[in-house]
Amino acid sequence: MGDKISPEANSGRDGRAKRANQTGEGTQEEAKHIEVGMVVEADEGDLGQEDISEAKVTDIVHDPAGNVETIVAEKGTIFRKQLEIPVERIQSVAQNTGGGESDGSPGKVIIAASEKEVEALASFGPEALPPEGLTEPTDEDDLLDLTVKALPTDVGLRRREEETGPDRGTSPQETDKPHGTLDPGETRERGKTSERDGSSDAAAGDDDTGNIFQVLGPGLLSGMAGNDASAVASYSLDGAQNGYGHLWLMLLSTPLLQAVQFACAKIGRVQQKGLAEILREHHGRKVAVPAALLLIVANIALIAADLVAISTGLELITGVRWAWFAAPVALGLWYITVYQNFDAIKKIFLTMSLVFVAYIITAFVSKPEWGTVLTNTVVPHVDVGFASISTAVALLGATISPYTIFWQVQGEKEEKRSGSITRKFRLAAIDMAVGVISGNLIAYFIIVSTAATLFTKHQQIHTALDAAQALEPLVGPFAKYLFALGLIGAGLIAIPVLLASASYGVAGTIGWPSGLSKKPWQNEGFYLILTAGLAVSLLLALIGLDPVHLMFWANVLQGVLSPVLVVLLVVIGNSRGIMGKNTLGLVTNVGLVVAAVVMFGASVLLFYGLATGQGGG
Repeated sequence: MGDKISPEANSGRDGRAKRANQTGEGTQEEAKHIEVGMVVEADEGDLGQEDISEAKVTDIVHDPAGNVETIVAEKGTIFRKQLEIPVERIQSVAQNTGGGESDGSPGKVIIAASEKEVEALASFGPEALPPEGLTEPTDEDDLLDLTVKALPTDVGLRRREEETGPDRGTSPQETDKPHGTLDPGETRERGKTSERDGSSDAAAGDDDTGNIFQVLGPGLLSGMAGNDASAVASYSLDGAQNGYGHLWLMLLSTPLLQAVQFACAKIGRVQQKGLAEILREHHGRKVAVPAALLLIVANIALIAADLVAISTGLELITGVRWAWFAAPVALGLWYITVYQNFDAIKKIFLTMSLVFVAYIITAFVSKPEWGTVLTNTVVPHVDVGFASISTAVALLGATISPYTIFWQVQGEKEEKRSGSITRKFRLAAIDMAVGVISGNLIAYFIIVSTAATLFTKHQQIHTALDAAQALEPLVGPFAKYLFALGLIGAGLIAIPVLLASASYGVAGTIGWPSGLSKKPWQNEGFYLILTAGLAVSLLLALIGLDPVHLMFWANVLQGVLSPVLVVLLVVIGNSRGIMGKNTLGLVTNVGLVVAAVVMFGASVLLFYGLATGQGGG
């Protein structure tokens, strides 16, 4: 929905316009002191002054009378932006006398430019600021718009960042406290926090009836579309190799994932910072750097796997070998993520990824033995053989991964939720529960379908075409095309998310500004990290590994690395110095501990199998 402009905002903009249009002797007198090399900053907007490079004056243009007419500023080394600034915009000029700043610049120029005006600037190329301010556009969100926001996507987070900004979307109590924490008193006894069980709290005093369907609609769709392409491959392999034997893990992982997601959301809501920033500020770089490295390794593996998955999907459709598609797909996704918002295209990809809902129908059409299915769902079946353990670790890694942990903290920080802090926690719990259940439901039926169609016939998955056969009972010879569309859509959604979450982790650890809502020239460091991550992932994708094996082992890696981050969630979430009185409750803590123990245990068995030579086959 479009935001209404308050009278105060109008008066502020009018004031800026008046100041910007004062072109008398005072302004010219200030302009005379401008020198090439001076740093340029905006009074309200962000020209990237906290980034690895600053905007600086590169040229001064004079009119025939010798008066300063415009100044030309340039920002960025790789992602360059040139900005022509009329003299009317100049607010002040401060020369560097050598006693203060040591950056070598001759001084600083402050210009009049609002946040909205800077946001409206293009991502690259020369551009001129107009002499007057801009008005805010209005927008309406349809269901797919809301889903894009709810789904872990680069567009969703970018739009939430744009809507909330640094000081919007949270109450003053949430943003003005030391270290970014909430005032513990904000949880005043309106009713006990629902966090203890991650469920709704009817006694909290806030009515959610009016927006429950806003939560359920996008949450349901985002959960169904939220399994990335490599995860689908891992679930398919699990069903084909182990039959119904790991269905109980899907049931177990559902509340565990809910606990992880809710802990991330609560930490993000209370701290109003990303996980990397929290680790750096409260535990130092000795903890933040290893955590960021875990994220980088995990994400690069998944990005490579998803690049291969998209390319494999294109191979199924065209018959052209997948390796020819990897580089063009990577380049296209890089351009879209860095330079475009591409909401309309994202909706198409979202719709494509929803084809995996077909597995639910296929599970019934393929007529599995439902008694066996239900028994394996509720009765744990532990097989310590290497094949079973490795697929179990991949299944857990596809469900609880490092990128979802970092992404959820960042996403909740940007999410706009109304009402008291108790109500915000409750809405987050509902939002996540819907997505977790629907997403795991899709994964569950992928396993059931592949078990019923491939495992029962002793067929193994060696290629994407083998995996697509699980859909044949539903669509016959069109199965490979349906499966290909799903792989392509899910992969195209996932890769920008994986790139962005890795960039958030690294930038937050170093202390660089980060955010998809900023242009590449504003947050050059963030986008350079993103670019480097994609380049490394492309190289990994092209080294000649078997596509199905790459997708599978990428998720095994997630399962090995994720429990380390889950332990960090326990430490952060129970620290009163970080969370105040909003520490994690008993049930959430139990869920986190069980998740860590199960994943650590499975990883130990995996490494034991590798050490004893069981994985050599």
